[in-house]
Amino acid sequence: SSARVLCLCSRTPRSEPLRPSGAPGTPMASLTPAEKAKALRTDLGLDNGGLCVCILGGTKIQEEPTGALIRAIAAALPAALGDRALYVTGGMAGVQQLFAEHCGEASRLWHLLPEGEASGFSAGEDVGAGRDLDERKAIFGQLGDIYLTFEGGPGVAAEARGAAGGGAGG
Repeated sequence: SSARVLCLCSRTPRSEPLRPSGAPGTPMASLTPAEKAKALRTDLGLDNGGLCVCILGGTKIQEEPTGALIRAIAAALPAALGDRALYVTGGMAGVQQLFAEHCGEASRLWHLLPEGEASGFSAGEDVGAGRDLDERKAIFGQLGDIYLTFEGGPGVAAEARGAAGGGAGG
């Protein structure tokens, strides 16, 4: 059997940060988190059958075997999924930063943050989405097709539940 590979257009460097565009003439503030996630999926080129892999986890890695697992998965996923996948973190320290540092495809790596904030990560591109952390989390919960979760406490569990119950992936 042959595998079907979906290619997304490669992105070009941006002079302005990427933000969900929404429908022409619609103020972003008036959109729901689900509508903002849908607009962001379009802006990221995911309407062509691409996969959005979101990374969740604690802001501190508790066990070294978890760190080794994150490094291995971050390095292997781009080779396994190719150009059909994008990787999205919430721009947080710990699990998400470690994934970003070891992701083999920085040009397909995005960090979803509240408007005006920066991840400070050396790889990937920051994306402004949401007025505050709560809205960013709601958008993140609607954005992904796959969520990989490593460690974390009640906050990570709540965000994972939101993604599972929020109609993730559009």
